[in-house]
Amino acid sequence: MEGPSIYLATEWLSPFVGKAILEVDGNTHIGKERLHKKKVLDIFSWGKHLVFQFDDFALRVHFMLFGSFQATVKGTKVTGDYPKKDVPPRLELKFNSGEITLYSCSLKYLDTANAKELYDFSTDVMSSEWSPKKAIEKIKKQQEEEIADVLLDQSIFSGVGNIIKNEVLFIVKTVPTTPVKDISAPQLKKLVNTAREFSFQFYEWRKKFELKKHYQIYRKKICTVCGDTICKKWTGTRKRVSYFCQNCQK
Repeated sequence: MEGPSIYLATEWLSPFVGKAILEVDGNTHIGKERLHKKKVLDIFSWGKHLVFQFDDFALRVHFMLFGSFQATVKGTKVTGDYPKKDVPPRLELKFNSGEITLYSCSLKYLDTANAKELYDFSTDVMSSEWSPKKAIEKIKKQQEEEIADVLLDQSIFSGVGNIIKNEVLFIVKTVPTTPVKDISAPQLKKLVNTAREFSFQFYEWRKKFELKKHYQIYRKKICTVCGDTICKKWTGTRKRVSYFCQNCQK
């Protein structure tokens, strides 16, 4: 799940704020009993983290590459980007008004009464505190890095995942393997701004359950602009798959 989907999840799950957990289940080994009868004081996101705040501790959820969730909120079912079938739940939280089930994710307790203090929201592309200036400053320190790797650096673009990476690079017409040193200042500024703008578009499309129909390059075989064959390549030190058009992206 990418940042915009987790940002949306906090909205969907907000009715559980102020509610106590009545039952806990799942195959996690973190000591789920600690959550029993605890009241949820806040639910927030930072990048790809979903955080549940309790009185003197918090639960951090990281959905990794293919983690997801599903929930029943006041009778309405909602789900993450990758609906799971026949996958054992990592954690189930049951309330009097519904339940939350987490799959294929990493869980960690944060021993703090204010988990938000642990995060730098100026790096979160979905946050009102997002700082494009800081992002550009950090990128310029990575002159030899491929731009596809830089876009996935969560210390710069918290919440940007592989879908956003590919779509942003297509929009700004930049090849994923381009080193930072070969990107002009105006182009770099455009890329940073587009990463945030597209993340909010992603959020709006995901909310309407129409995200996939707006893909221009991700998992495509033919370019939606020029009709050329799309190149598929595992790029950078992260070895994440990149899709690009050699005609439209230079």
